[in-house]
Amino acid sequence: MNVNGNAPHTIMNLYTSRKSHPDRLALVTDAPPVRPHDKDSVEISPGARQLADSAIVHHSAVYFGTAQIHDSLKQLLQDQPAQVSEAAYGIIQSNFITNETDTDKRAALVELGLAQAQFIADNYMDKDAAAQWMDTMRLIAAISNTGTVDPDTNVIRYDTPAQRPVGAPDDYVDLGEMMRRFEPDTMTQLQEAIATGGDWGSILDTFARKVAAREDWVTEYRQAAADQMKELQRSTGPGRFDRTSTSDLTSFVRDVQARMTGMEMDTGFLHSNLEAFMRTLQRQ
Repeated sequence: MNVNGNAPHTIMNLYTSRKSHPDRLALVTDAPPVRPHDKDSVEISPGARQLADSAIVHHSAVYFGTAQIHDSLKQLLQDQPAQVSEAAYGIIQSNFITNETDTDKRAALVELGLAQAQFIADNYMDKDAAAQWMDTMRLIAAISNTGTVDPDTNVIRYDTPAQRPVGAPDDYVDLGEMMRRFEPDTMTQLQEAIATGGDWGSILDTFARKVAAREDWVTEYRQAAADQMKELQRSTGPGRFDRTSTSDLTSFVRDVQARMTGMEMDTGFLHSNLEAFMRTLQRQ
């Protein structure tokens, strides 16, 4: 789910935890509920009173990732040199989530970005961190493949996987997405209530109680989320820069440039991208 980068990001969420409390239901923003309940109930936390801007803006050309992606990158890069962190985010901004509207160029940038990500993995990370890093970068690359260009505005929009706050249980459900999927008219009413200062809390409370009784909705939502993730994972196949030498930066650059020679397109934009990556890593 993409969110406008100019608005604060709060996500309204609903999850059930059947393993330990099969009869409890709670509405939260960023963490599991802190108060137990003896019966099925709905709680709207103070943070949720600000409501999800996901209920106001559905898409954005600016990509900020999911909570899981953000947390993964933060943990992986926090102890890296500044130039490595800068190069990592440069890959995302210059190769994956870009303003390039030409399909062939976008594909080439993604493939080069994954090769650059592999260079970082092989030269700056241990085995476990490298595996997590590449999983995260492949997911972002897969998200980039969902980009569609609005013919009227020429803005590129991306689809992201269903989100859940870091630390939330696996059976977590995003209430805003549920509302969009199953009761779009209610979402419209909610948006109008937010915009006009109306009683949006009662609308949300009523819908949350309805979700608690609709196991079919929850099942469909989770299946759709699982299918989306599988499709994303399948969308990044072999690329033209796979298995490029990562022994050192000079060899890497030389090998990538050699592979560009046989490409049936003007590769000037790729050379510029590669040079920017090299310069970033060489900074002291």
